[in-house]
Amino acid sequence: MNIFDLVVAIVGEDPVTLPKASGGTSDQVYTEVQHRVYSLNYRIKEYEQKIAEVHNRIPFVEGDREVEVLHRLLDGNSMRSIGKQMRLSSMTIFRVRKYILSQMMK
Repeated sequence: MNIFDLVVAIVGEDPVTLPKASGGTSDQVYTEVQHRVYSLNYRIKEYEQKIAEVHNRIPFVEGDREVEVLHRLLDGNSMRSIGKQMRLSSMTIFRVRKYILSQMMK
């Protein structure tokens, strides 16, 4: 006879059985963290879908200048920094970006 059987014989019930928790957690911080994690994961999925769509449409972009501007935009460069690096005005970069979008939407 092991110790567990001895306890059951003395007490008359299984000592391991404890009451089960019912409902969710009452910790407000935990609940808020879970909500934010869910929201951020949803937004990340949306961004991944948008990025995949842009990458699928890259072959539609024609022209060396347009391709260079597109790659710099995808790298996260601002319009002003792209203009400075390529020695073009920021308005020219805006027009090139607009032309890139029109090529991608065809």
